Amino acid sequence: MDWEILFPALAFTIAGAFGIWASYDTNFLFPADTFIQGLHATSMFVLALGLMLIPGGLFKGGTPRPRGAGLAVVVTLVTMTTALGILFIILNL
Repeated sequence: MDWEILFPALAFTIAGAFGIWASYDTNFLFPADTFIQGLHATSMFVLALGLMLIPGGLFKGGTPRPRGAGLAVVVTLVTMTTALGILFIILNL
């Protein structure tokens, strides 16, 4: 993993997601429609840039190989995400 690429990628992704959430959810803060449209465009650009940089930061030098407790955390998160995704699909049919 290359932390010099991964940290900015995560920061861009979080900032872009927050900008999109803020522009859609808190419109009372931004009274001008042109400002909201600009915020949508800028936030989406930053989010897309972050999502493009994440694989470069993760897979530089080969795939990460967690061991011990790190492997258990990864397996637990993947299992929980899969179970919640299946439950979400079932409940929304």
